[in-house]
Amino acid sequence: MEKITQNVLTEEMLPIARNNGEDFEKMKVSVDGYSAEIFIAERYGSDKIIILFNDIHPQWGEVFTTKHFIFESPGEMSWGHEGEIMKILINEEK
Repeated sequence: MEKITQNVLTEEMLPIARNNGEDFEKMKVSVDGYSAEIFIAERYGSDKIIILFNDIHPQWGEVFTTKHFIFESPGEMSWGHEGEIMKILINEEK
């Protein structure tokens, strides 16, 4: 029997782009089924999440950013003020 693992993202796993200019790698993910890269931009006062879509997303285009986000459960990021949710899975290199 093949073992199936779900590679869900948590906030602690996200790479951070710090203001000190050090290099970092973006994490490859799938956001609501769309291939993307994700990271947190460390900012004075409040961090923001940045999602760079590899293909144009029908709602967000090439980039999605927000300072209002929280991972209330693994693989689900709540964002904004209206309770919107994105499902985020880690893309594994094969």
